[in-house]
Amino acid sequence: MAGLSAAHHARRRAMVFDRAAAPGGTARSWTVGGFTFDFTGHLLHLHRPEMARWVKTLLGDNWVERRRSAWIHSHGVLTPYPFQANLRGLPPAVVRECVEGVRRARARFGDTPLAGLEQPSFDVWCRRLFGDGITRHFMRPYNEKLWTVPATEMTAAWCGSFVPVPTLAEVEAGARRAHRKSFGYNTRFLYPRRGGIQVLAEAIARGLDDVRLGVSLESVDWRRRRVVLSTGKAEGYGRLISTLPLPELMKRLDPFPAALREPLARLRWTSVSCVNIGVARPRVSRASWIYYPEKKFPFYRVGFPMNFTPHVAPRGCSSMYVEVSHRPGTEPRSPAEKTALVRRVRRGLEAAGILRRTDRLPVADIAPIPYAYVIYDEHRAAAVRTIFDWLERHAAAASIGRYGGWKYSFMEEALWDGRVAAAAADRKLTP
Repeated sequence: MAGLSAAHHARRRAMVFDRAAAPGGTARSWTVGGFTFDFTGHLLHLHRPEMARWVKTLLGDNWVERRRSAWIHSHGVLTPYPFQANLRGLPPAVVRECVEGVRRARARFGDTPLAGLEQPSFDVWCRRLFGDGITRHFMRPYNEKLWTVPATEMTAAWCGSFVPVPTLAEVEAGARRAHRKSFGYNTRFLYPRRGGIQVLAEAIARGLDDVRLGVSLESVDWRRRRVVLSTGKAEGYGRLISTLPLPELMKRLDPFPAALREPLARLRWTSVSCVNIGVARPRVSRASWIYYPEKKFPFYRVGFPMNFTPHVAPRGCSSMYVEVSHRPGTEPRSPAEKTALVRRVRRGLEAAGILRRTDRLPVADIAPIPYAYVIYDEHRAAAVRTIFDWLERHAAAASIGRYGGWKYSFMEEALWDGRVAAAAADRKLTP
């Protein structure tokens, strides 16, 4: 999406190369057995008016708007997202521990709990803002499951608007009754009525002059400002905008600069297997998605596309995407490993009360996402800064988007990154 947006906003001729047969990168969709799936949930949380207008123009009347229905499954019950603001319904001992933990944290650290901490670990960040109870029952187990590393190894630099921080009064109120207030950046979202998120990428691509599908970038001859493509052809460039995962771009630098060897080694990430499932039973859940912090479930989140729009599943059926994290190199690769993962996921869904043992699954398809989440550790910021500075000075290149920018972000930000990168390219190429 970031690359397509950059080409759309560029004032000069832009060539777009995508190794897939359809545009969009990981923001693609495909249909199998009458079910349409994305690479996990690709929902449009639009906060900038200009981005909202552009997206709605691209989609025409092919979009719906939904209010988020997100839940956490823990201690055998479902509570509304976010956990830290909606403790009501959990076992009384857990509620007391969580509320008292917040009270103690706020009493000890006051209104500026992070004062004096330049780069706190995620664990310290959570305990100072939410106390030990919420950290123990949700923040630490959920995020360690997702990121695959201990909370003490991550910084909180990624949190920003992604982790709501309720006041003490809001925590206490949410322990007694349901909140009317919605928390978080993603309370509402847009999604294509038909066709999956793929239709947005296709709509942008239709307006571009030079999109070459099935063509990948094999190497970057940065000294001569040209790229070598999978076709064997070399193309010169004035400005290179890459949305490849940052390690993949760096591997393609020819010659590889010695100055980037250490920063490249510092980059860490988590991969995800997205298990897309079709169920021959209607409305297996009314949720948009559900979080699973407990270790007994192999997945960290389950989403339900049929609740975004009914047109992604055959009549009388349900669909879901189930997300399972892996450390790089441990993903299921062989058919036997993939079959075993689907079985584990099914058992987990039955234990969670989503599936029944009698349910028939017409589709159970695994979509691998090799670079799913960038790990924010103490080395990330310096490594990324060094790499980006080198690319700018030596290669006339910018690396953007969620994976190119090596960050945690959402779709609107990817579209915005493309717009910003196009404006920067126009400035730098203007004599």
